[in-house]
Amino acid sequence: MPIPSIADLTRAVTALALVVAPAGCVVGAEDPGDDVPPPDGIAGSITRDQTWAGAQTLVADATIEAGATVTVTAGAAIEARDGVTLRVKGTLRIEGTAADKVTLLPTADALSWAGIVADPGATVSLAHVEGTDVATLVYCHAGATCDLSHVVFDDLGKALVVAGTATLARSRISKVVNGGVTVMGGALTITDSHLLTSSGDVVVQSGGALIIEHSEIGEAMGSYEHCNLHVGAAETLRITRSNIRAGVYGLMLGGTSGAIMQYNNWIENDPGLDIAEVGVNTAVDLRFSYWDQGAPDLGPAYDTSSPSPTRIADAGPRPE
Repeated sequence: MPIPSIADLTRAVTALALVVAPAGCVVGAEDPGDDVPPPDGIAGSITRDQTWAGAQTLVADATIEAGATVTVTAGAAIEARDGVTLRVKGTLRIEGTAADKVTLLPTADALSWAGIVADPGATVSLAHVEGTDVATLVYCHAGATCDLSHVVFDDLGKALVVAGTATLARSRISKVVNGGVTVMGGALTITDSHLLTSSGDVVVQSGGALIIEHSEIGEAMGSYEHCNLHVGAAETLRITRSNIRAGVYGLMLGGTSGAIMQYNNWIENDPGLDIAEVGVNTAVDLRFSYWDQGAPDLGPAYDTSSPSPTRIADAGPRPE
């Protein structure tokens, strides 16, 4: 048998490579499946854009890195194992619809998961999302932007902790632990939402700006000190056309100047406890509100003039 030449060997190796290599693969190309989660679950660093659809599981802590975008499509069902955190340094978009909501739940063998953390520079948006049993649904750090709309959650630690810029619209949050919505800094705007039932305070502010419009805050249940809103300090506080109801205290207020709380219904709170002062406040505007126990006499720092004789109809969440 003749000895094969170098050219013959080269042709043979090339032919073998064409047989073994999968069709369409190019040496050095990126994995064409990187735009979807791996079949064994989501974990670790996510550096490229991904789309999550259908049933997906967070099996361990995961991070959406800066420059990467994860889009969760309508109807997706996302589960997370016990204590797992989804950290966002890039962009997370959860795009449920009224007809096809996204669910966020712990796995069947988990008590709860840790939630979503938006780091400085991150963008997080949740639309038409339902779920339960999470420690903190969204922690929005300083420098992050977090927008939540049509979010329905119960049995959770906190729904939203804000140090960045955040909105909460047309949502219903209930059965929270103390400070279900907490503002530490930055700015939070709440509109057309129900924030209900807490083992402590429903809304807590210790700094930054808090604006609440056309919402219902109430049903704080627990020990005598618990309230619908507890404001210890605020750069800005404005609450208008909302119902503040059924708490031991409607509001504990301190550390404010120029707070505006007009056209609100103060109803069903414990007698004499619609508002309790817990720090120095100046120029608090409480005009044009309805008080089912009568307007309180809180001293010269509080303007409760022109009270409404009847419950204000245009207060509380508006229909869509």
